[in-house]
Parts: sequence; C-alpha cells; structure tokens
Amino acid sequence: MLGLAKRVGARILLTSTSEVYGDPLEHPQIEAYWGNVNPIGVRSCYDEGKRVAEMLMFDYHRQHGIEIRIARIFNTYGPRMNIDDGRVVSNFIAQAVRGEPMTVQRPGTQTRSFCYVADMVCLPLHSQLCHPLQRTGIYLVYI
Repeated sequence: MLGLAKRVGARILLTSTSEVYGDPLEHPQIEAYWGNVNPIGVRSCYDEGKRVAEMLMFDYHRQHGIEIRIARIFNTYGPRMNIDDGRVVSNFIAQAVRGEPMTVQRPGTQTRSFCYVADMVCLPLHSQLCHPLQRTGIYLVYI
C-alpha cells in the first residue's frame, strides 16, 4: 500500500492501536511517549506488528515524502460487542446484566480514552476533511 501511495501520490492512513504503548511506565501517555512493550509477551506479535507498521509509515514519509496519517485507536466500544471480551466496557455491561456491582480495579483513579465504534469509522473521513493540509506530526483528534 505504501508503494501504491507513492506511485499515485496518495495520502495514506494507518489505523494503529494504543497497544503500541505496551505496559506504560507513565500515565496518562502523551503522544510522544515511546512505550514499554514486552517483545516476547503473549500479545507481542500484535503490539510489535503495529509498532513496525507505524515505523514503516514514517520511513516512507521521510524517504519518499508521502503524506501519512496514523490513528491510534483506544478502547473502541459499541453495539454487538462480545460481552465476554474482557474489556472494561463489556465487563461493566456484563456485570450490570447479571445484577452484580461493577468492578473498578484499585486504586480507582485510572483513566481511559473510549471511542464509540461509529466515531472510529468516521475517523478516516474526518482526518482527510478537517486536517487535509497538515503534514506529518502529532495531533489529537476529537470527534
């Protein structure tokens, strides 16, 4: 896809993930935080795969000048979620459905960035229409 974008002069978007941060040493993470990924952990293929994809995007940008966008998606939720997927939103819903108290892990001061699935689907269009002239850099996008 990078080669095609270079050939036709297209802008390209990579949807990445908050997993590139791994098990962060600082909270909350700023966009410039490089992360703390365990390269041999159970989920390392996914985490490192996304990190490599981001690296390749930036390399193509630096070497060939193609315009890139990388969207790190956090905690997507919405209709048809698997109630047993282990994420915080589905855990809360499952506990509420069973009439159980919702579990908040200690210390209870954690923060999360949630993204409704419909907003996540609109992200590529939003990034192209609202920021078409911005070059590569770090931008927070609020939908």
